[in-house]
Amino acid sequence: MNRNWLKIIAVVCMLIDHIGFFLFGNFWVMRLIGRLAFPIFALFIAEGWRHTHDRKKYVANLAIFAVISQVPYMFLHNFYNFNILFTFLLAICCIYFIESHQKHGYFATIMLAIIFALLAVFDFVSVFDYGILGVCLVLVFYFMHNSKVKMTLLAFGVLLLLGIKTMLYSSFAPSGFIQFFAIASLILIWFYNGEKGKLNLKWLFYIFYPLHLTIILIITLII
Repeated sequence: MNRNWLKIIAVVCMLIDHIGFFLFGNFWVMRLIGRLAFPIFALFIAEGWRHTHDRKKYVANLAIFAVISQVPYMFLHNFYNFNILFTFLLAICCIYFIESHQKHGYFATIMLAIIFALLAVFDFVSVFDYGILGVCLVLVFYFMHNSKVKMTLLAFGVLLLLGIKTMLYSSFAPSGFIQFFAIASLILIWFYNGEKGKLNLKWLFYIFYPLHLTIILIITLII
């Protein structure tokens, strides 16, 4: 399975998830399908950072779309939550400080500790989508990419913890168990061959994310 197909699957699953959540009252079947999206996007954020020729531009693009997406996101969700692109930005910051430890020494260690401390605190109020475990998943995909077996096992562990965390936060409500289905995304990721595919879908997620949130917001306002 090449990158294009995996991206399309992730985007479709995300769309189904958000329609189920925002328009159909948290419809569990659609939310279940949506659990496949996040791990795939986390994989491509890690790949994007590893392969990009201009890391400053990569961060800038991600930050710009994070800010743009935040407008419809906060009206759909609430005003103190940050969308998933901010979680990905924090993950990239962590990767940067881990890789630059030799260059920046204790400064990199301190910054990394601050980011994880803030994420641990924010996890209690769910300020960032997927929180500290979402960041950890990106780190797993980035640093373990040379070993598919190790990457899959560690990603399985992170997603299992994420499922347990969601279950506990929901006080064992049926909707809290849905997050465990994200583990199924590892089957799709296992068959990912690393090839790009014929189409250039580089901007698909960046553009589609704020666009579909805006359309869903408009629909909610109309109905």
